[in-house]
Amino acid sequence: MSYFSPDVSSVLHSAKKLTISSEISSIFENTAVKKTLTIVRWISFFIYPYLLTILANCLSSNDINTISFLIENRTGAFYFGLFITYLFFIALSFLCLTPWLAGSILGICYTALSLADYIKFSILQEHIMPWDLLLSKSFGEFEPFLKTLQITPAMFFLLISPVVYSILLLPRKIKWNKKSIDIIGIAIGIFLCMGSILFLTNNTMRMSYTKWFDISVNDTSTQQSNYYKNGFVTAFALNIGYLNIETPAHYNQNTIQQLKNDYAPGVVAENWKKPDVIVILSESFWDITTLPNTTFSENPLANYNELSQNHPSGTMISSTFGGGTARPEFEVLTGMTTAPMPAGSFPYQQYMHNDTFSFARYFKNMGYDTIGLHTYDNTFYERNKAYPRMGFDEFRGENQLKTQLWWNSGPYLTDKTLIDEIQYELEQPHPEGAFIFGITMENHSLYKNKFKKDDLTIDVKNDNCSTEEINALKNFSKGLSDSDKALKQLYDYVMSREKETVVLWFGDHLPTLGNNFSPYTTTGAIHSSDTENWTEQEIEYMFSTPYIVFSNYDTEKNYIADKKAVSSYLLMPLLLDYINAPETVQSNVLLDLYQNCPVINSKYNLYKPNTNAEKTKTLTDAIWMITYDQLIGKNFINQ
Repeated sequence: MSYFSPDVSSVLHSAKKLTISSEISSIFENTAVKKTLTIVRWISFFIYPYLLTILANCLSSNDINTISFLIENRTGAFYFGLFITYLFFIALSFLCLTPWLAGSILGICYTALSLADYIKFSILQEHIMPWDLLLSKSFGEFEPFLKTLQITPAMFFLLISPVVYSILLLPRKIKWNKKSIDIIGIAIGIFLCMGSILFLTNNTMRMSYTKWFDISVNDTSTQQSNYYKNGFVTAFALNIGYLNIETPAHYNQNTIQQLKNDYAPGVVAENWKKPDVIVILSESFWDITTLPNTTFSENPLANYNELSQNHPSGTMISSTFGGGTARPEFEVLTGMTTAPMPAGSFPYQQYMHNDTFSFARYFKNMGYDTIGLHTYDNTFYERNKAYPRMGFDEFRGENQLKTQLWWNSGPYLTDKTLIDEIQYELEQPHPEGAFIFGITMENHSLYKNKFKKDDLTIDVKNDNCSTEEINALKNFSKGLSDSDKALKQLYDYVMSREKETVVLWFGDHLPTLGNNFSPYTTTGAIHSSDTENWTEQEIEYMFSTPYIVFSNYDTEKNYIADKKAVSSYLLMPLLLDYINAPETVQSNVLLDLYQNCPVINSKYNLYKPNTNAEKTKTLTDAIWMITYDQLIGKNFINQ
């Protein structure tokens, strides 16, 4: 029984709480405790970058084993990333004068970037690049993909841990004796930040630190290899050094004018029929039946194989693997090369800021109507901005298509939708002709359980493949078969037309069917998941996609590259030559290059017998100079 009133009891309870709080406060005011806390905070200060480097690498790969792999096999690469983290952390600490705030900022940046890399690679098989930060992409574009991804509790904990760590364990403030020293500290922070950027971007310094840390610069030739071998932090830092492109040697107005004189267009051929021209980029269109020791209950490319026996066809050596569609797409549309550009960069977003030459503009200048079609969001890769700059009158994405949208159990519009849209467009009046460039989407990754089981009508067998690998192969075969049927639909329609029509159909790249180049390694298509160990034949295999050309009239000319391998940027000049189209400086240079070296890109070169090495170098330099001139330089070629 209480002898106090309720009010008195509450007062006593509050007083007791105050007493406890005072006791706790007195503990922390104790000099010894304060010194201990200070020591703990400063120890945490020096441990933090190490933990943050580990965290970022693990988040990016979604694999804790990444760290053991880096430390055991790529020690220099790991410690270079650690060095960069320390550099930026110390710089931010000087700038903010509050290590906990600096740690929070850096932690948010590292976790956001590494998570973004994980998401982007899961969706597109492309790693995040420094130049992605300069773009105004909407995160909402990834919404359809994100439904297939899950943020696990462990991943969520890793995401918030840097901020929690910073607030609880890092020093509150760097205290100087005088305010003027604060200004000096901020100046040091600015100097360190600027020095860090210079350190990463200067070519001379790059040569030094890659040697010191035993980092292979060749790893940056493919971003999958770069991020896998060097870890997220180091790979991202190395890519910062590729933000700038050096001016080609001897680039000036006189050199470009000499090219214009040497490759001046000739007279227009009398048998130029002004046909409608259709070019189709078929997503991941590739002959899966070439996988060794693998059998299929039916050929998913039956129509292509039949048509290619009677029409010009061959293989295109792509500039990318498993993703990055916009790179070979850009090369085909413009005849320009991406080989000297930073690995993983996309010209649409980084370099195409003004009107530029493309084969769409070439046809537009002859009075053609130029239309781009895509069965996905037309803002992806900022195509909605790039296509008008290339001379397209119109570029329609999935939300602007005018015919019925066809879906199956997969997540994307079917290829039939695109062919129906092309047929609709060709039925519209085009007095001078139509140039149509279409991009399919149905066979895009991800392939795991992409379609319903009832839709997987092609059985795949390989004794060495896991259940998961067979699942991916079956799902890819389903999409490939649909693409093949769409090709036949377009072929039958074109052959029924009276108006002269020519079609170029090509695959953009091989698909990413699993991690670390699985099942290409499992089936024996390549002997190693390390790209540096691939043989020349394996490199050619991993970057070769089929293409075909057909027309409904006699072009009165042979296709000079029939059944041959060619670079992607040679496809349109070869097509123009086949249909006797008017010449351009660009197409003449490229056709001359074909006669010497049909394939030149950053992955693989193929020279013709008795090739003149000096002339080949002159031509490849000319192609890069023309590309640089139109995208980055003074545009002398159009003056």
